[in-house]
Amino acid sequence: MRGSSLTGLTIGLISLSLVAPCAGAMNAQRPSRANALHGAAATRLYTPTQDEPQEGSFDSLEQALREPEKAKRLALSPKEGDEASLKMKHLPPGLGRLVNLEALELACLESLEDLPEEIGNLTKLESIVIDNGNGCSMNVRLPRSIGQLGNLKVLRLYGALDGRDIGEPARSGKSKVLPDTLGQLQSLEELDLGRNGIRTLPPQVASLQNLKKLSLDYNDIHDLPAFVGELKSLEELSLNANGGVRLPQSLAAVKGLKIYMGNNRLTLAAQKALRARFPGATFSFENEYDDDAANQEAPKPRTRRGRR
Repeated sequence: MRGSSLTGLTIGLISLSLVAPCAGAMNAQRPSRANALHGAAATRLYTPTQDEPQEGSFDSLEQALREPEKAKRLALSPKEGDEASLKMKHLPPGLGRLVNLEALELACLESLEDLPEEIGNLTKLESIVIDNGNGCSMNVRLPRSIGQLGNLKVLRLYGALDGRDIGEPARSGKSKVLPDTLGQLQSLEELDLGRNGIRTLPPQVASLQNLKKLSLDYNDIHDLPAFVGELKSLEELSLNANGGVRLPQSLAAVKGLKIYMGNNRLTLAAQKALRARFPGATFSFENEYDDDAANQEAPKPRTRRGRR
């Protein structure tokens, strides 16, 4: 009797040890909503993890202003059932009091018209992310005081300056213009102007000599200005879904540059010609979507059938 009990216990333990990893693997294969999003939007969507430190992080300006010296990260987006946030045209006063703030994140505040001038007081700010990659759109004006943010490294304005949906024709006067002080951000390393209905790259970008990553996806840019080739620190240039972009020869001087050009109506011959023109660059012509602007793709090789 004792022997059969021990045998049963051993079999049970073995079964449990086999089932547990399988359950873990099944859970691991279930993609989160953020990971399920296709293409560029998936990489832009911010998803906090349980391991992230919460100290100094606030999702309400009102709460942050109760302890302004402790606030390091402020993330504002509408909460379910919060009609006030959806209708808010201006941020409440007091943002400039968060003098230790390092990161400001805004998303889906679709009625917001501008950021306040007092943002220029946040001299420790390293990141401003206004990201609308999940079906939202905003039309926000940035203040001239943004040029005072000498420590700013990341400025993401994806779908932030123009309220149009992707694919909707550009409308005159719709996009908000970037402030002339943008060029003063000499610590800036990443600039994302994607999905803003832009037809011409703003000339202020020419002054951003420490820029490493420039993203211009989902715009209406057909000629890239020559000054982009003078951004000697540039490592990544993303031009996906502009409907066809002509690159300046000046880009040949930027060594090791990665260029992303999905959905730009490029034939295989045009792709080959670009690689020949810019031998020092690495190109990706992978399409985000299968639409009328998708690049031509090489036919997949046939697989040989094995002998039976």
